[in-house]
Amino acid sequence: MNRNSINSLTRASKKKKAFVAGLAVAALSLSGVVSTNSALAASSSSVIKIGYISPKTGPYAGFAEGDPYMLKAVRAYFAKGIISGGKKYSVQILDRDSGSDPAKAGQLADQLINQDKVDILMATSTPETTNPVIAKCEADAVPCITTVAPWQAVFFGGGFTPAKPMQWTHHFFFGVEGFGLTDPGAWNQVTTDKKVGVLWPNDSDGQAFRDPKTGYTPFAQKAGYTIVDPGAYEDGTKDFTSIITKFKQEGVEIIAGVPTPPDFITFWTQAAQQGFKPKVVTMGKALFFPATVPAIPNNLGNGLSFAASWGATFPYKSSLDGTTAAQWATNYEKGTGLLYGQATPNNYTLFELANAAIKKVTNPHDKAAINKALDTVNMMTLSGKIDFTHGPVPGIATIPTVVGQWQFTGGKWSWAVVDNSQYPAIPVAHKITPLN
Repeated sequence: MNRNSINSLTRASKKKKAFVAGLAVAALSLSGVVSTNSALAASSSSVIKIGYISPKTGPYAGFAEGDPYMLKAVRAYFAKGIISGGKKYSVQILDRDSGSDPAKAGQLADQLINQDKVDILMATSTPETTNPVIAKCEADAVPCITTVAPWQAVFFGGGFTPAKPMQWTHHFFFGVEGFGLTDPGAWNQVTTDKKVGVLWPNDSDGQAFRDPKTGYTPFAQKAGYTIVDPGAYEDGTKDFTSIITKFKQEGVEIIAGVPTPPDFITFWTQAAQQGFKPKVVTMGKALFFPATVPAIPNNLGNGLSFAASWGATFPYKSSLDGTTAAQWATNYEKGTGLLYGQATPNNYTLFELANAAIKKVTNPHDKAAINKALDTVNMMTLSGKIDFTHGPVPGIATIPTVVGQWQFTGGKWSWAVVDNSQYPAIPVAHKITPLN
């Protein structure tokens, strides 16, 4: 049974339940026990409530560093209201901090759904925040939009399958393939022994990347590289000596992985102290953030690389106000004094998608209608093209990646595209510079 068929059955079931519930409420109303005023108000409210959960604190706080700027921008856009079904509605954005804690993310989702009565719920940045929110939305039949987490870690990590897909969730981001197909383009530019040491933590991301069939290894092997996996390590590990020793013994000259920023800083600092000097590092997650690299002692972050899904030179623009990627990066840096990060535009795009769905329906409080509208989304955004009509599995849209390399010049940190083999529309600044 496909997603649309299942949704149709769900809606039919809900109509039946609503009819029965309506009779019960009517009976109680006649007896003076309860009033239907609150129910009517909820369905006819002139306010659209959008919930937004991100890790503003905790080990994943770098993903939400730009949230104050981003939320100010979207609130300014929605201040004029939104037209849905020929009626104008005001928009209330309820943003919450998951603290990078899965349990708290789930609790916040429950509060936003059952207490705040949001019409749409959104979450971002690592499965630790997205997956608990998705689980709650699926259970309570609430439209959910998520991003900034490898889609395999969200989909398979959340217990979904192509036969039993997500019913109320739409997620966009790149997946394991965004790393696995892209990283070799950078590796191929450097002469190495083609041995790749990997850092897979014992978390949702690590499990997705370690999967022998759908994970990272098949991509590396197809490109002619050998993976050296020292085994899972726990988030928050303080001593990476055993892993570093393994890499040195195996002659590893390339490093890849998806550690948290604090864990990578610890690993890379200890690697330097122990004389481990690979030629290339393509590190996911940890190196996405402008705050991570400067935090590594002695400028040891210079030359590190990562799979990049967004940058100032990307040919994208906002569907809300037409701002280009270049303009967004410039405005962000002027407005915050910080170097732009990749996650912030993706977080902004959550609101672009919500806006598009709301405008397609006649009643923005009709959750099933909003969900169905998201099924049909195929549009250009600040994050690039988001197409939920042709994803790898139902409810998933992917975005392309290139390889970026961090550089410290003139006393400032910046990064440049060094490989675009998977997406030639993005201009390359220069070839990758080996670490040694």
